[in-house]
Amino acid sequence: MEEKILVRAQDGVRIWLEDQEICREYFKTDKITFGMSELPVGGAGALDPGHAEAHEVFFCVQGEVLCYVPEEDRYYRLTAGDAMLVTPGKGHKLFNIGETRAVLTWSCAPRQ
Repeated sequence: MEEKILVRAQDGVRIWLEDQEICREYFKTDKITFGMSELPVGGAGALDPGHAEAHEVFFCVQGEVLCYVPEEDRYYRLTAGDAMLVTPGKGHKLFNIGETRAVLTWSCAPRQ
């Protein structure tokens, strides 16, 4: 059976809040999860405890954020064009430290 190509518009996806972070999940399969997050200026997301079996990639599309990893007690700075790989089981929390709305995409594989 041939798999179909899927296209999802922003207004047709699952959306939720994690503190001040607006999250949108565009695709979730048994191999990958893909979404996008937005943070207002000065905003912070909730602490994500991490994913036991998945790597997660963040790509900063717009803005400037700090990503706190509690297991390392360390902050990582991302600006537009930067990417970050979070290994399985590592918690993470995003903070918008820039002067504009922050936009990030994220993907988990093999699944969230």
